[in-house]
Amino acid sequence: MKKLNFRSDFAEYVDEDFTTFTFNAISVRGERHQKDNEHNQDYFKCSVKSDLKYAIVADGLGSAKHSHIGSEKAVEILEEMIKASFHPLAPVSEIDIYEFNSKLLEKWKGCFLNETREYDTTLLYVIIFSHGVLTGSIGDGLILWSMKNEVVHIKEEKNSFSNQTYSLASNQALDYFKFDYTPVNFEDELPIVFILTTDGVSDDLKPDVLKQLPAYLNKELEDKGVKGMQKVLGDWIINWETENHSDDRTFCLLTIGKAGEKA
Repeated sequence: MKKLNFRSDFAEYVDEDFTTFTFNAISVRGERHQKDNEHNQDYFKCSVKSDLKYAIVADGLGSAKHSHIGSEKAVEILEEMIKASFHPLAPVSEIDIYEFNSKLLEKWKGCFLNETREYDTTLLYVIIFSHGVLTGSIGDGLILWSMKNEVVHIKEEKNSFSNQTYSLASNQALDYFKFDYTPVNFEDELPIVFILTTDGVSDDLKPDVLKQLPAYLNKELEDKGVKGMQKVLGDWIINWETENHSDDRTFCLLTIGKAGEKA
């Protein structure tokens, strides 16, 4: 059975304060995996209609036989834990986040017992509270976000010595989880744009492009709306023409703006 070349999703939600939340996401099976009819090892999940808004992206390691299962399971576990562990109004401490990541790692490893290396994956997430933004990650890929069209946070990291990425199956993986909580007064900082990508996209994006990308996509969203934005991303990510074109590619865009401004 031939596997689908891509999966995508998008949504828009306007709350009682006329704040608009949107997401657009697409995950494309890389050309090598298409040729060999193999699985897309990336997986994503986004939500703007729940109390906590979030975006999650996982990138299964190419060396792991079942990483497409491991990446999907990591996203599913994280989504369940977000709903069970956090409340949009409750404060979040570093201890809370550390324990959250520890429990996530324990639950994921518990699915595969002694075979975690065969299911290995990296993981990125953004969680939006009423009082701020939590980002978390292990491994490579990119988290990029901006407020008022000014880039305020970029995350992308590999092992600086070996150039290999950390992952959920790494020894002492919890030590390599990166997280950052940023308090935000959302009324004063809109529009806010979040971008999460796997390295099949981020490795090809130059620094000057990264700095301009949130404002550019926000303008596209204002002009075309959330449905039109999905076509823009689809045309771009599906028809990728840069160096790492053989990798699976996942791109998630999540925005916060005022109704009538689209983002």
